[in-house]
This record gives sequence, C-alpha cells and structure tokens, in this order.
Amino acid sequence: MLNTRTPRLAIIADVRPGKVLLANSISAKSSKWYPLRDIFLIGSSKEYSSELLSDALSAIPLVSSIFSIAWIESQRLIDRKLLDGGIDLLAFAKLLFAKPTPTDLAACWLSLANKQDLFRIRQNKIFVRSQPELQQLRQARRRQQLAIQIKSESEVFEVEQFPAECLAEADRLVLSASESQPGDSARIDLSHLRSFSIDDPCTVEIDDAISIQHSADGIHKIWIHVADPHRLIQPGGCLDLEAQRRASSIYLSHRLVPMFPIGLGSGPLSLSPGSKKAAISVAICLDQNSCIVGIDIVRSWVQITYALSYSDADELIELAPPQDADLAEINALLLNRRLWRQAQGALLMDKPEGRFIRMDGRPQLEITEPGCSRAMVAEAMLLAGAAVANWAKEHQLAMPFRCQAGNQSLAPDQLIELPAGAVRWAHQRLGLGRSRLQSEAAAHQALGLSAYLQWTSPIRRYNDLLAHRQWLTHQNLIEAEPLAKELINPLLDKLEQQSREVGQISKEDQRCCLLEWLVSLKPKLIAQDGVMLRWLREDQNLALVRIEPWALELPARLRDPAGPGDLLKINVQEVDPARDLLHLKATIG
Repeated sequence: MLNTRTPRLAIIADVRPGKVLLANSISAKSSKWYPLRDIFLIGSSKEYSSELLSDALSAIPLVSSIFSIAWIESQRLIDRKLLDGGIDLLAFAKLLFAKPTPTDLAACWLSLANKQDLFRIRQNKIFVRSQPELQQLRQARRRQQLAIQIKSESEVFEVEQFPAECLAEADRLVLSASESQPGDSARIDLSHLRSFSIDDPCTVEIDDAISIQHSADGIHKIWIHVADPHRLIQPGGCLDLEAQRRASSIYLSHRLVPMFPIGLGSGPLSLSPGSKKAAISVAICLDQNSCIVGIDIVRSWVQITYALSYSDADELIELAPPQDADLAEINALLLNRRLWRQAQGALLMDKPEGRFIRMDGRPQLEITEPGCSRAMVAEAMLLAGAAVANWAKEHQLAMPFRCQAGNQSLAPDQLIELPAGAVRWAHQRLGLGRSRLQSEAAAHQALGLSAYLQWTSPIRRYNDLLAHRQWLTHQNLIEAEPLAKELINPLLDKLEQQSREVGQISKEDQRCCLLEWLVSLKPKLIAQDGVMLRWLREDQNLALVRIEPWALELPARLRDPAGPGDLLKINVQEVDPARDLLHLKATIG
C-alpha cells in the first residue's frame, strides 16, 4: 500500500469495484478494505508457493548502497538509450538481481515506497530521476530547513517587535478560532471541490487555493479561494492597525517579518490542509477567447485537498492522471488566458531568477526556474484580481486599484530587432511607468489588463486586506461602511510609500547577501558567461548585464565596444561589503 504513513506488504483477499480486501498473512482471518488507488501490485500469488509468499511478507527495504546501484545502472541505460520512460517493478528488480525472488521484489518496492529521492512511482510505473531533478529536490529540502529557521526566528522577532496588546489579541483569536463567528452560518460550503494550494516549501502564510467546477452544459468555473482574515480581524482593532503600519510581510534572506503574528497568520487565518477554512471565493467563467464572462464572489468554507509544492504540481500537471485531472484542466484554461493577456500587450517574462537565502548564517544562491505551475498560479491570481476589479468598477466601488501606464522607450520596429527574451524585456521594462495605487480603475499596461487590483494575499499584504474590506462592507457582510474615494486616497498614498520602503529593505538585504557571497567565492571565482541587456550610462561604458549562471542582472563596465544582446565574459574586479562596493568588468567573449 502506497498512501499510508508506513508502506506495508499484504495479500489481496478480495476485489470489488474501486477497493480491495487486504490480509496481513496467507492464513490471516482479519482483513481490511482499502481504496484500489492506494495499492501497488507486486506480483501474483498464483505464481509462488506459500513459503515464498510468507518470506516476501517479511521483507525489509534494501540497504541504501545497493539501492543507489539501481540509480547508477538506470542512468547508464538512459545514456545508452536503452531506457526511456517508466519501468515495472520486475524490470527494476532485474537492475539488481539476476532472477528476482518475491522477497527481492518486495524489498525493492519497500525501498521505492519509503522516503527516497532517486526514483518516483506513478501509476504503477517507476521513473528514474535525473541529476537536475535531484538537485531541485535538494534545493527544496534546503528551503524546508529554511522554513523551520524562519518560523523560529520570526517568533523571536514577534516577541521583541509586536506590541504586547497585539500578541495578546492574537493568542485570544487563535484559541477562539474554532468557535462559531459572526457570518459563519451564511458561508457557502465549497469543501466538496477538490482544492489545490501551491506554494514554495518555506511558505508559512498560505493565502490562496484553486479549484475547477464542471457543469452539465460544458461551462467550467475556475474558483480562486482566498483566506478571509476578517472572520477574526476587527477593522480598526490593534491587529488591523499594526498590519496597516507594516503594510506587508517581508521575506528576508534569513527570516520572515510577518504582517500578522505568525501563530495567527500561519494558523487559523491560513488555508492550510486538514480542516475546513474560512475563505472568500471568486468563481470565474471564461468564454472561448478567454475573456471573463461571469463572476461570482462569496464567503465560503473550503478544504484543501492537495497542499503541493511547485515541483509536485508540475508533476501532477504533466502526468494528468484520469482520477486527478483537475489541475491539468485548470492549467490549460489559464494558459489560454495568459495568451489572451499577451495579445492585449502583457509582458510575459519567464526566466530563471536568482535569490539569496541564509543557511547557518551564510548566504546561498537559490535559482528559481520557471515552470508550468508557477505560471498557472500567477495567472490564477491575476485572473482573480482582474475579475474583482471589473466587478468593483461596475459597482462604482472605490478600491486599491493597481495601475501602470505604458511609455514605450523604443518603437515596435526597434524592439523587434532586439534579441527575444531578457534583452528585449529589459528595454520594455524601461519604457513602463511606475505602478501605483489609486481609487479609480485604470489600465495596467505590463499585465495587459484594463483594470486590476491585488486580491489574493490578505495575510501578507495590506492592499489585499483593504480590498476585501471594501467588498465585505459593500455587501453588508461586516459592520462598517465602505471607504469613499476621498477617504481611501490618503490611505493608498501611505500604503504606496510603505510598499516602496519594504521593497527597498528586501533589495538591500539581497545586495548584502550578494557581496558576502562573492567574498566567500572570490578565491575560486572565474569569468562568468553573461549578456549585455542595455546601457545605463553609455558615456561611462556602464551597462546592465545578465549573468546567466547566477540568474542575476547587475551593472558592469564594458572594456570593449558592445551592444544589447552581445555575449560577454564578466569578472568580479572588486568587492567590499563594508563599503557596499562591487565592480564588475565585462569583455566580449
């Protein structure tokens, strides 16, 4: 059995549609029914004697050194093009044993089903993981270690920094969260929907999840569920005012600085799995052209079916098993929506991004690769923001709309001459105005949307919490009046300034990590491959370059004549964290 806390060996005693009766031994009288999807068939009992079957039921996992040999042998077969795709258990066992016995098969299966990285099991097939996949898994594990570090350090930070009144109120709300709250009985129960939350392993404040609902007429509803902090947080209360002061959570390289006390933000406010959680759910219908043709916003109860990492979600989308096809369907719908936005002028900048985290006090560079699930989640959040913005515009409701004007730095015929990808994006970003908050809807050029607001992170961003409050008060779901434009505008100006300060804090933290990291590498540093993106000061030969192995964009001085798109060799000439000094020199190469 696969989907149990500890993988177990058993004999099938009976089979019925969708389930099997399992016995712990050949003569066992007691047995139990299990879902068929939780079963991996190792072999047929008709092929083996009772003695061999008894020995097989007592099998233990292979020692790790022997298990590793199977991975090495698999890689050798892949290199020789003798292995492509998944193999069955017998073929796997033959990598290690000339004539596998039932005990050998059982031992192999136990090793595969226990916690290990080298192979994965999907639909009774065994797939070998490549070296890049293993590297991603190791990075994910480091992020999980970081999550533990973030939790412990952020709790220390809270005790020092959150006012005592806020900490006491947070503790009270955590204890009372399981009790009935005003408005609970009117919530729509959507716990029957298969809901997916998808986040980085280090995420502790889970704001959102997605579902799909099918109807007999073939119309699909995409549901975006968002945490509902207002179930517990009182407008104007101490926690609300402190969250407003902080403006957002800050994810630094070494710790989380949360907007709400972490026990509250990662506890009853969070859409974590295991029980029904309060949410505000947005249902959206798209037409064949991916235009929004229907929207419904409700207070709801949801229950997370799958809490996935991005790598887990990528696998589920790629494999699209018949019993778990929802995520692949959502991805297909949102991919079409993404193409629709691109046709409206949106900039789709999919590229690896480097970011520093600290492990044991030392900075490490983590590179996030673009993937289908990251693009899908981002598109779902943009879809929710666009849908609610359209709704608010139609109802003439003041909201913290996020807007961005277009101001093309180059003519379209000049842009098309630039290399596609990072070089062209650098020039397109240069031509965009700064995004801003305002109480009236206006276009967001970079997103290709006629109206947009941030909606899906109310635990981590006060703009989103304010948007929720405006909707809730407009619908008479909480006791307050929606803010009129003249009252909301000063608050938006304040939040805009705080948002910039938060961004600057994060930027300085990453800069500090970069300099420390380069100092630690300097004895071994060699010239790095890069590309010239655009000029910063052409008269001083100062350009913005992208260093591909690091997935970072940095200023560098060019020794040779160069232009956008030219390939470079980039050297660190001088680095000094104490003086905040970094000099990079680039040559054509």
